[in-house]
Amino acid sequence: MIKFLVPVIFTDYSLHAVHYALTLAGKFPAEVTLLHCFGDYLPREAEEEGERSDNKHLENLENQEQAARLRLEQFREENSAHLRAGQQLSLQCRFEYGYPEDLIPKISTKERFDVVVMGTKTKGETIKETLGSITGDVIRKSTVPVLAVPAQAAAHPESLSRILFLLERNDRDYLSLHHLIRLVSAFPTEINAVLYCKTRADKNDIRRMDQLRSYCDSTYHHVKINFDIITGRNYIESLESYLAENPADLLAMTRQKRKSLSKLFSPSITRQLLFRTDQPLLVFQK
Repeated sequence: MIKFLVPVIFTDYSLHAVHYALTLAGKFPAEVTLLHCFGDYLPREAEEEGERSDNKHLENLENQEQAARLRLEQFREENSAHLRAGQQLSLQCRFEYGYPEDLIPKISTKERFDVVVMGTKTKGETIKETLGSITGDVIRKSTVPVLAVPAQAAAHPESLSRILFLLERNDRDYLSLHHLIRLVSAFPTEINAVLYCKTRADKNDIRRMDQLRSYCDSTYHHVKINFDIITGRNYIESLESYLAENPADLLAMTRQKRKSLSKLFSPSITRQLLFRTDQPLLVFQK
């Protein structure tokens, strides 16, 4: 069974991600948990500690909480009604107090979810790309794979026939590829495993790719996996050029941890992709 955690904030792009997740989960014996994080909660202990509390504000919060709980349950019931007969899919909801960038990594790790599915609003938001977003923060903090689904992505990935997997030049490629194939194994998928080099691949790069190719040929008989090398001075621009000639339904990559100084001067490749692509982005953790 595959466990999906899907945060819900009732925006169009959030609900879009729910439908995407349900389509993926519907291909497997799966459990989908819809999570709403109520970040505006004010602890009742504040009154006991003698702090002044605005009763009207508290009443508004309680009304918002009640409305959110009701809407979450209604949304679960509506989607449960549309599940096909015979699907081995359970759909449940969960309401938690706190901020999503803190709760989602904590819950997904502690309860061993296989993937977190989150909606993203638009691409090209340079301020968010630089300073961060909730989805970006979850990816950074999480130990569980995170699938970011843009609002522009196809709502129902019935085919999911083409996947671009970005190689990292280390043994983590094997584990990430294994997780990827497990998540898409029910689809007639072709994977393009791509290595980026600024100029050209050296002997070690070619040797690693040959080893990975041999491993995949002997291990994943049912999946077609191609291996390519792309070059160019800029990673993102080179990748966009490749995608223009080789369209993909999904991008997948392993997030690399970076040193503090590099974080100060430029956003990571993961964060840049998060705001510059219309394709869903599946990020595995280092």
